[in-house]
Amino acid sequence: MPMNPVVLHIDMDAFFVSVEQLYDPNLRGKPVIVGGNPNQRGVVAAASYEARKYGVHSAMSLTQAARLCPHAIFVRPHRERYQTASEQIRGIFQEFSPQVEMVSVDEAYLNLTGTERLFGTPFRAAHLLHEEIARRVNLPCSIGIARSRVIAKIASDQAKPNGILWVMAGREAAFLSPLPVEKIPGVGLVTQKHLRDLGVLKIGELATLGLDILESKLGQHGRALYALAKGVEDWEESLHGETWNLDDPTKSISHEETFEQDILDPTALDVFLADLSQRVAARLREEDLFARTITLKLRYANFRTITRAETLAESTNRDGVILSAARRLLEQNWDCRQKVRLLGVQASGLDHQAGQTNLWTAAAEEKWRRVLAATDRLRERFGFSSVQLATTLPPVKREKPANAKQTGKGIQRSS
Repeated sequence: MPMNPVVLHIDMDAFFVSVEQLYDPNLRGKPVIVGGNPNQRGVVAAASYEARKYGVHSAMSLTQAARLCPHAIFVRPHRERYQTASEQIRGIFQEFSPQVEMVSVDEAYLNLTGTERLFGTPFRAAHLLHEEIARRVNLPCSIGIARSRVIAKIASDQAKPNGILWVMAGREAAFLSPLPVEKIPGVGLVTQKHLRDLGVLKIGELATLGLDILESKLGQHGRALYALAKGVEDWEESLHGETWNLDDPTKSISHEETFEQDILDPTALDVFLADLSQRVAARLREEDLFARTITLKLRYANFRTITRAETLAESTNRDGVILSAARRLLEQNWDCRQKVRLLGVQASGLDHQAGQTNLWTAAAEEKWRRVLAATDRLRERFGFSSVQLATTLPPVKREKPANAKQTGKGIQRSS
């Protein structure tokens, strides 16, 4: 009989909050909101379960979170801490499987197909992984186990907080049936409204409604929802061999920043753009990926948001190339009379192969590859900010030399 795929979805519980609690144990058991000062511009990056009871959730404005939970403790984000913890967790994942797909700093899929001789049943393997993370990193996580990534992700959500849930092969439809349709990844408010209009509130009701109606109303999305509700996994990508990491065209890597104060200064925007571009490039190299399309996300103070993309001649994961594309997009599309609230950089059109080089550029590309590999090693050891493009650094204040005199053209050194 063919071997059933075994997929684990690991989701770190309130990751940013949990990391902050490692540095300050006094935060444990209290309503904590990571994002910054409640009086400043910004959004909630993470909220403890104690704060979530009051309706606080990620991406909510800090001012709204303060209204819902006025006694919460607000903490400024520390990205270096989260990146360090994420790298430690990733190292543990790789001890359990050579096929690890990091979705974000706090979320990953593992393919454990065929590892029964090493770890036992899928549930035992998940239990060992859960214990190892708790022992070595002292952070809570929830794990879902299933034959597919979609159901494993839903299972990890149902296992929260700090639990493990295994949806055994053949039990997918029974597991999903009583759950609300919004538990399905990708089912947003618009799809929920369409389904409500059809009288569908639970996942099980999708199968009852029938394929023809779902497909006529929602197209291919309706077909996928029907297959999921029936527990049929043929429509999902294979989880064996090289196809495990094949990137579909919608997959992307991105970073964005919501500013505490709206920005009109182009120099300040360029500093943030350089930082975001470097972070995207570092993630690409970490995943051994190359991007063909770079997208700029720009949100003005009045909340109007635009996205503009540029397709490169060759795929890349170099900081400078991504930054150059992002700069062109900003220069071409920013209305410099309007202040900017949010800036984001996204890389898509991903591939595991770099753009084709030639004899004239091969030496330079190899040099850049070695430089970036050294950069990544330094960042891994000393933190991301230890090596930066010069653009991201604050301007150096140069003091006037003692033997210099001021002229109409600036500073001149006296003889």
